[in-house]
Amino acid sequence: MADDNHPFAIQLEVEFLDRLSEPVREGKARSVSEIIRTALERYNLENVVVVRPSQVMISVRLPADIRSDLQRVAREKHTSVGQLVRSAVEAFLPYLESSSMDQLEMEMPTSIAPDESAAAAPGPLAKRARKKPPSKPKARKAPRPAPKPAAKKKAKR
Repeated sequence: MADDNHPFAIQLEVEFLDRLSEPVREGKARSVSEIIRTALERYNLENVVVVRPSQVMISVRLPADIRSDLQRVAREKHTSVGQLVRSAVEAFLPYLESSSMDQLEMEMPTSIAPDESAAAAPGPLAKRARKKPPSKPKARKAPRPAPKPAAKKKAKR
């Protein structure tokens, strides 16, 4: 049987690859490839349960400058716009959930308190907070009745 081992590209987290490299450094395995091959030979792939968090697609109104900054930073950091949004919102949620803020229209700080993680510090997407005047609740309009179907006209031949 000819050697049928060909390179096969897979994507792994850096931390996981570091973990796989330890047994190689310690002499317990010849290579990371050997560890992966052995693990795959012994594992029943049919029993894999893939757990992914439920996700939904939402639409958010964003100014053009923030949209372009999000796209630029995502490209530079080799990540998704969604990951950047999650990072920003997760850093902001403790502030929002605190009792010091009653409504979103209030002046918001552009930086996170010093006890927050450095990842939450303002970066290229941070903008000066804009104070918006409180908006009045809009009165709901009654739904318009559906238009009646127009009578079909006879086509001339």
